[in-house]
Amino acid sequence: MISSKPVRIISLVIVAVVVMVGVRAIGGGFAAGTDEPGDRPSGAASGKRGKSTVGIVTSVLDGDTVQVDLRDGREARVRFLGISAPEIPHPGKPGECYGQAATRHLERLLPAGTQVTLVSDPTQGDVDVYGRWLRYVQAAGRDIGAAQIRSGSAAARDSSTPVARHAKYLRIEASARAGDRGLWSECR
Repeated sequence: MISSKPVRIISLVIVAVVVMVGVRAIGGGFAAGTDEPGDRPSGAASGKRGKSTVGIVTSVLDGDTVQVDLRDGREARVRFLGISAPEIPHPGKPGECYGQAATRHLERLLPAGTQVTLVSDPTQGDVDVYGRWLRYVQAAGRDIGAAQIRSGSAAARDSSTPVARHAKYLRIEASARAGDRGLWSECR
């Protein structure tokens, strides 16, 4: 038993710091598993951080949309913020060049069972007109939208209100274009 009050207080502070560090690491706050500096998530340009939700990928629907089981038992269809992948075929609509390849690339990045952190952007709405959640998607601290752009499987998406990561995504896209990666070499 710790007998003196100063020793108890110091002990509690140490325990609190250890718990905070552990929670941050588990919640994806540390950029573990990144292989590119540009894959590390960044906060909104305004300095506000988005809300984070943890879930498990159940399927990849196309190159910029996934289905996720959330911890509270709900399911969410999630549209990646700030990127646009070529369309895959839908009934009555042909697919776009590189649509299937972009989907396969995302399936390799996020196989079913992958834990992801879904991060909102304070500059954007929470859902689109189709009811999909609008989120950045991170896995093991890696920005998966940035990885899709870097491989040439998606482009930075222009919107009337640019996402907080838009400038970063444009730089990554310029590099992918210059390197003739993915759709930038296949779809001329």
